[in-house]
Amino acid sequence: MTGPYLMSDPAPVIPRHAIAPRRVLGHTTGMVRPPTGDADAADEPGALPLELTRFIGRRRDLALARHALERSRLVTLTGTGGVGKTRLAFQLAREVARAFADGVHVVALADVQDPALLGHTVNTAVGIRETSAQWQLETLVEHLRDRQVLLVLDNCEHLVAATATLADALLRACSKLTVLATSREALNIAGEAVVPVPPLSTPDPDQELTEATVAQSEAVTLFADRAAAAIPGFEVTAANRRAVVELCRLLDGIPLAIELAAVRLRVLPLPELLSRMGNRYRLLTQGSRTAPARHQTLRASIDWTYDLCTPAERLLWSRLAVFSGGFGLDAAEAVASGGEIEPAEVLDLVAALVDKSILTRVADAREPRYQMLETIRQYGTERQAGSAELSRAHREWFVTLAEHADADWSGPRQAEWLERLRWEHANLRAALNSSLADDAQSGLRLAWSIENYWLARGFLSEARHWLNQLLAAAPEPTVDRGRALRLAAWLAILQGDHHVVPPLLEEAERIADPLLAVFVAQTWGLLALFSGDLEFAIERLEDSVAAFAARGHRTGEIHSMFEAGLALSLAGESERASAWHLRCQEVATPIGEAWWRSFSLWAFGVEKWRQGDNVAAAELERESLRLKRPLEDQLGHSVCLEAMSWIAASDGDAERAARLLGAADALLRKVGLALEGIPRMWVYHLKGEGDARRRATEGGFRTAYASGAAMPVEAAVAYALGEAVAAPVAEPAREPLSRREQEVSELVAKGMTNREIASVLVISVRTAEKHVDNILAKLGLANRTQLAAHVAGRA
Repeated sequence: MTGPYLMSDPAPVIPRHAIAPRRVLGHTTGMVRPPTGDADAADEPGALPLELTRFIGRRRDLALARHALERSRLVTLTGTGGVGKTRLAFQLAREVARAFADGVHVVALADVQDPALLGHTVNTAVGIRETSAQWQLETLVEHLRDRQVLLVLDNCEHLVAATATLADALLRACSKLTVLATSREALNIAGEAVVPVPPLSTPDPDQELTEATVAQSEAVTLFADRAAAAIPGFEVTAANRRAVVELCRLLDGIPLAIELAAVRLRVLPLPELLSRMGNRYRLLTQGSRTAPARHQTLRASIDWTYDLCTPAERLLWSRLAVFSGGFGLDAAEAVASGGEIEPAEVLDLVAALVDKSILTRVADAREPRYQMLETIRQYGTERQAGSAELSRAHREWFVTLAEHADADWSGPRQAEWLERLRWEHANLRAALNSSLADDAQSGLRLAWSIENYWLARGFLSEARHWLNQLLAAAPEPTVDRGRALRLAAWLAILQGDHHVVPPLLEEAERIADPLLAVFVAQTWGLLALFSGDLEFAIERLEDSVAAFAARGHRTGEIHSMFEAGLALSLAGESERASAWHLRCQEVATPIGEAWWRSFSLWAFGVEKWRQGDNVAAAELERESLRLKRPLEDQLGHSVCLEAMSWIAASDGDAERAARLLGAADALLRKVGLALEGIPRMWVYHLKGEGDARRRATEGGFRTAYASGAAMPVEAAVAYALGEAVAAPVAEPAREPLSRREQEVSELVAKGMTNREIASVLVISVRTAEKHVDNILAKLGLANRTQLAAHVAGRA
């Protein structure tokens, strides 16, 4: 990938009242992760990461922290940057994981600069897929209320006020929740147990440096372990023991400083390393008496590392600090070059920074990619000159990257683009955040250019969050604003917020250029499709195909073909629907387009099922799933699994139908799309579920449904494709409903309407509706009558 291909100051802290809304939007599902070691689990958001190096010492600190967890539901590990708070928290979480029946969830906050995204980030870590642009505290509370969970909030210091407010609210509402936080300062809320994390132990200066006393030092053990990794064969011997101990003392036992020093053995012998460190340490202690203590310890190590770099390496270090969450080599060459650094020099300078452990290479990225520890990055930020210009260059690079992804979407590289944008998510956030300060128009262009990424990864709520802010910041009637308005409307349709769509599309129409006008017309058609006005939807979508084709916009053309075929199928016009799907395949296949082509195959399979050709229908759904696999298209997976459950029910295989339906429902809730938002499609769902229930016992259906709902996505897809995979057997579970949901269930069983339930429980009607939807989904029931029977049966 060639050519130019994005944090500013955090937004104001969220006030307490702003994160305590009364309304719950949509149903969400949790994600319980195994307590240790599972590689697949480690890849999931919120999972404990796998450790790549040995954990050294800290037995006393672990014991103190464990004791604190036994007496308090909020424990905060505090200490200077680089002292090892995160590593200690993760080790503690592994050791106590079995005490938390519903798992451990890690919320990584280092890359979250906007407090408004704190709630969204927590939701992602605990397995919630949001169905609203506005984050809702009650959704998170309902999810955690009855779960025995350890929530690890890592790196809170830059969001300390917002984190404290959220933690306080959750702990007051969720009696089984425990929070373990890491921060440079305490959260300072009621019930908090603060555990200071000290540096690693060093030998007592008054003790004789025997082999035994040195072996008891955590700092020396860490240095020896990391030095042996840097220089195979390195050992602490009688000849070098005193020098190693002195070096660890000069570094104050700070793990980050020790690890950096160990790596320096590649270029400096131990005596010279000790000499240099001694000079830097003494110089730092003679600095400003008013400087924070953390700057008088960790800065000693980082200043020393900085001094070992050449002027060009130092300059590149400071410039690379503009990236968040890592960067590709192409981005570094474009953004960090200029002046004293030629683009051709960047590779060698990056290699030098890798050698000095300032950067680390990301091994599993498709293209050369590097990361910088947050503490190192912050140090580089302080050394930056011309930060505004760097921020602008960073933003422009990622706007251009997004534009290239959009222009190249209808082709064979869709999976590559989705992977690249996934790696750049933190940088995309940073660019969007910086654009709010001084270039909102660029932010709008960036946001709408990655619409396929937002959809594929299920980030509908976050996309709407950015669009709302950017639209408010850039009221000028530009085409970029129009494209953003249209995207906001499209996402709102998918999330069921149909009432907000017309004003968005009407404004977009007023400022549209010819291409945008076609996008707006297509979106009006999509709204009509979701609303059940199929005649209007067909007219708009068929017109959109021709209009996009006339302008050479392949993505819009293929997308509209799929939607036109779907609308015609739902309207019962099989011949025209089939023709559109066949035409979509003819246009998309030669150019390697897979995203909308796979959706067309799904819809064509549904049409074949409607016609009674289950064999052809099943093959079309399998082909769609095979295309979606490399795209990791969870929304697409869910609708394919749903359709395949209908086919299995029609074939009389009730167990397979129930298992596929459970997997589909769980995934649909995860991505935040309610199938009932498409009236005709919901009829098919009810028919398929009804056929399966009639051919199975109630217990058999519920067991198979629960088994499917418990499947990981890849296992569910493999099962649907007929690959050799064992379907999980659902274990007897605790009561799946929260206390509030049990109350609602009992009121439904008494024959109350949603409005009556809302009045009794003093909640909104919308909240009552959502509670009922959640209950039906959790229990695998189709309607209120079945729910009443379920409650009566339990009684």
